[in-house]
Amino acid sequence: MPPAIPGTPEERAALAAAWSAHPGMRHLGARADFSDPERVRVVLDPVRPEHRGGMGTTAVNGAVIASLFDAAIGMVGHFQLPGRRAGTAQLHIHFLRPVHGDRVEVAAYLARAGANLVFAWAEITDPEGRVCARADGIVAASGSAADDRSL
Repeated sequence: MPPAIPGTPEERAALAAAWSAHPGMRHLGARADFSDPERVRVVLDPVRPEHRGGMGTTAVNGAVIASLFDAAIGMVGHFQLPGRRAGTAQLHIHFLRPVHGDRVEVAAYLARAGANLVFAWAEITDPEGRVCARADGIVAASGSAADDRSL
């Protein structure tokens, strides 16, 4: 199985900086970390008041968690479909326990990759190492590489 993120450490650092500069990532307050070629990490640090859930809870809102999972799994797919437009086609999230704290890190991993589909999984753990949320996703290429150039 190829690594989740190809390239040298320098290339991965440059890619992480480019992904972190994306308007969606900046709006969310998240950054990409590709220092480990076996996993994509998306980090939300610090967790701000608008990231918290409703009704006075200090837990991170489920929509924020879903956004972090979508970004991380989508990035895994992007690296496995080089030069192709791709997007998350399916995202299944299991919310197991509330995510608390001032920092959230999603770690996403490649499960398998085909010519047009990439299967990935991700999780968020708490400081004690317990899994708080887990996601499985499918990233799909949008047509052939030739079609992508015409978009």
